[in-house]
Amino acid sequence: MDRTARLSLGQWFTPPEVARLALTLAGTVGRILDPACGDGAFLAAARTLGASAEQLFGVELDPTAAAACAARVPGATIHCGDLFDVTPDRLGFDAVVGNPPYVRTERMTAAQKQRIRACLDADWPDAPPRLLEHLVGRGDLAAACVLRALRLAGPGARIALVVSSAMLHADYAASLWALVGRHGCVRALVDAPAERWFADAAVNALIVVIERGGTPAPVRVCRLRVPTAVAAERVRGPADLDAVADVRLVPADRPARWAAALRAEAAWFELERTAGDVLVPLSELADVRRGITSGANEVFYLSRERVRELEIERSLLMPLVRVPRERTDPCIAVDPDGTSHLVLSAPADPSALARHPGAARWLEAHAAAAERTMLRARSPWWALPIEPARLFLAKAYAARFVQRLAPRPIACDQRVYGVHPRAGVDAELLAAVLDSTFAALAIESLGRASMGQGALEQTVADAAALPVLDPRRLDPGGTRAARTALAAMARRPIGTVAAERDAADRARLDRAIAAAAPGVAALLPDVHAALIASVARRHQRARATTSSSTTTSSCADAGGGASSCAASAPCPASAPRR
Repeated sequence: MDRTARLSLGQWFTPPEVARLALTLAGTVGRILDPACGDGAFLAAARTLGASAEQLFGVELDPTAAAACAARVPGATIHCGDLFDVTPDRLGFDAVVGNPPYVRTERMTAAQKQRIRACLDADWPDAPPRLLEHLVGRGDLAAACVLRALRLAGPGARIALVVSSAMLHADYAASLWALVGRHGCVRALVDAPAERWFADAAVNALIVVIERGGTPAPVRVCRLRVPTAVAAERVRGPADLDAVADVRLVPADRPARWAAALRAEAAWFELERTAGDVLVPLSELADVRRGITSGANEVFYLSRERVRELEIERSLLMPLVRVPRERTDPCIAVDPDGTSHLVLSAPADPSALARHPGAARWLEAHAAAAERTMLRARSPWWALPIEPARLFLAKAYAARFVQRLAPRPIACDQRVYGVHPRAGVDAELLAAVLDSTFAALAIESLGRASMGQGALEQTVADAAALPVLDPRRLDPGGTRAARTALAAMARRPIGTVAAERDAADRARLDRAIAAAAPGVAALLPDVHAALIASVARRHQRARATTSSSTTTSSCADAGGGASSCAASAPCPASAPRR
């Protein structure tokens, strides 16, 4: 199938070595099910590993793919239909393997979600309704498929699924793993940090291995140190992972720690141990708030050049930090009079707006924007919810970590979070903490890097939970040193993490912040090295792919239409094809 036709079907390719590795982790003895078999990548791999065709079963929604799978794996039983319609007589498989569909929740209709919920209610009648409601209401389709796969597995069976790493830290993650933990145990997470398994999709994927039932034990979080193809040849079961991967043991009841164990360097865990209770969540020091989502940037965000051409009253225009960096090499210090854009902050009261005829005429000329979905929900449509701040935390990161500070409160776009210090917390001192290498390592270690393009992001909730060194622990001398160090570097361009390591002013800032906790200063060389290595690995992975990508794995969708995966979704899946 050519690329155009494949994309029209939402089908993606699972490298054969990934399929083989998942199979060896699940087992190839007994009845094996692929719940979204596509044209048979996993089932064909099972045959090459010695499984008999009569013991192989697949579910596939797309009739063409189902037929291709049946032809590719003669003798296998292929059910052409929806995974959520599989009847109870197909329960009790000895292994469940595959690449489930990843359809974002906003792409599923209420009817689709209702049908999935009914299926999961029947599968797990003892499941807490609030967990199922949260999972189905907020979760991607892949999450529901994990629960369905667990139900189709027999007691003691293993499930090995290729999923997006976003499943470890998404909003629904806690509900998913709590539900899984009621009837199964996550045994291993396997990641290939130097590879992207899906070259055409913006996703970093991993293999999750779950056992139906079993005794709880620490989860083996594994980072392959050899190519996936090599691991697929050497591994014959979970016990062999130690020979091909760096393995960390994480408590099974701490799923929030799994993602950090998968990505973070050892220096981060040493920093956590050494700093102890001096590391506090940012929410203890400040309130983190999302910036403006205007809904019509061309109406509300005006360049300074454009403002000079218009007659909008200057009293209604506020400096705007629009993106994490407004120049190639951003500075920490924000010049309110030098921002590239201003935001229109019009009064909500129409009578007050009428006293500003220039702004009123501008808004009247763009009244059609009020029909946009986001603006229809705002009353009145032109009144932006602006919360000015002095300190800003970036949402996304490449190879620079710059948290910006303004001399007076100004507005920020939703790509930047406003940080509002709590009573008794000084903004400049908190800026020094957030611009330290310690905070950069925390963001790098705990941020979301599930998308395969090398970017790192954090949500408002992530930012609020970010562990930072508490500036309140600094003595007066340390406070002065931190302020002085920040002032010295605030107006120079901040370079990449590699370039910053040798900057003398950064060294002074880091040493000043390290004084908050005994023993932390001695960790600085390792902290720098770990930050540089992690950023480099993140970007290297974005450019890397596995050695081959030759077999398709299409998936059942919740909507009753054929589908497999979407280019815009971060893992094989798609919305229904009409």
